[in-house]
Amino acid sequence: MVLFLYNVVFAVAFVLYLPFLIVKQRRRGGLTPEFRQRYGRFTAAERADLASLDQPVWIHACSVGETVAALTFIRRWLEREPATQIVLSTTTTTGHALAAKKKPEAVRLIYCPIDFYSFVRSTLNVVRPSLLVIFEVEIWPNLILQAQARGIPLALANGRMSDKSAQGYAKHRWFFRRLFRAFSTLCVQTKEDADRVKQVVDVDVQVCNTMKFDQVPDQTRSDEVAAAVQGELDRAFGPGERLVFVAGSTHGGEEELMADTVRDLRRDIPALRMVLVPRHVERTADVEAALKARGLSYRLLRNDPATTTGPVEVLLVNTTGELMNYFAAADVTYVGKSLGGNEGGHNIIEPAIFGKAILHGANMQNFRDVARIFREAEAAVEVATDADFAPALRGLLTDTAARADLARRSRAVVENQRGAIDRTLDCVLPLRRK
Repeated sequence: MVLFLYNVVFAVAFVLYLPFLIVKQRRRGGLTPEFRQRYGRFTAAERADLASLDQPVWIHACSVGETVAALTFIRRWLEREPATQIVLSTTTTTGHALAAKKKPEAVRLIYCPIDFYSFVRSTLNVVRPSLLVIFEVEIWPNLILQAQARGIPLALANGRMSDKSAQGYAKHRWFFRRLFRAFSTLCVQTKEDADRVKQVVDVDVQVCNTMKFDQVPDQTRSDEVAAAVQGELDRAFGPGERLVFVAGSTHGGEEELMADTVRDLRRDIPALRMVLVPRHVERTADVEAALKARGLSYRLLRNDPATTTGPVEVLLVNTTGELMNYFAAADVTYVGKSLGGNEGGHNIIEPAIFGKAILHGANMQNFRDVARIFREAEAAVEVATDADFAPALRGLLTDTAARADLARRSRAVVENQRGAIDRTLDCVLPLRRK
């Protein structure tokens, strides 16, 4: 009865939200014909291709961050069991585009269905998985309960749960208890995540650490990619000495702070250049306006109208999936959603993979344990307030030894924390339905 009511409410809410969803997707872009798979619709060729798979494993990752972790997980799985056939699903167009570029060739890519009964049923009929692995915490009732009803084992991988989510789940544990109990194994990142799950339901939870530390093998750039990035930097900034500051995954309020800081610091550090990578590409026009208002010259990475000639001060990355390449080319990095009035934080492990000096704000609620690990190792600079950002960046730009030491420490943290993928696979591999 509860699931029936959920589907009724979901259907009404979906119809009301549909116009806003269409506008949002058109603004974000990246829509392809495959997006119909969100509604459980597959072409005859797609159905035939998926039907040809023998007992595939379905791995679901929502957006870009989860997809990056899932791709590393998949590659390690195929190293351990090369014959495994895998279907990878994403929810967002950005995650889908990234997966299409970077997935192993044999892995099939689909969109995860919207969590309505008929859409989920249609997709399960097409994929016929022997195991469903869900990344982080994508708790969709129809997907989980329909898979369970078909005898498909479920596993949660790289799970994390915020305090706010835990409170919501605990408040409605009469509903969510059944969903969490449907999983054969729950592999979470930290003991705190495990404790929050147990606030909802008393189940066995495996603490495996975060897979983000295991992305090192994924991020060894080819000479071709490195040369392409250097070429872009040369075209944007011109010849001569430069200090490259990369501000990645930024949000509104942060771009303004970055722009103000770079404009002011360039008076004393003329070699300073910034690569600015907003979290959401559809905000490019807003970021351009912020740069223009501060008198900073810039060029776009793609489809630049060439209104600015000669070297510029800022390269604005208006594409998805290229941040890691620019982190690798940086002298100093900042990871967003932690200053400028934002909260939650993004993944500071990404620049650490390349052994970079890292700055981030104190509002790292979504990555508290990761931030704690770096703090204890003195492997990143945590900035308490917006006013503290410029002095912190100046210090790293002007003190070569301090910058190199911080970079060395950040890479050491990555090396010391690896192993989550193998721990998770040890829990997941025995679950496959034969």
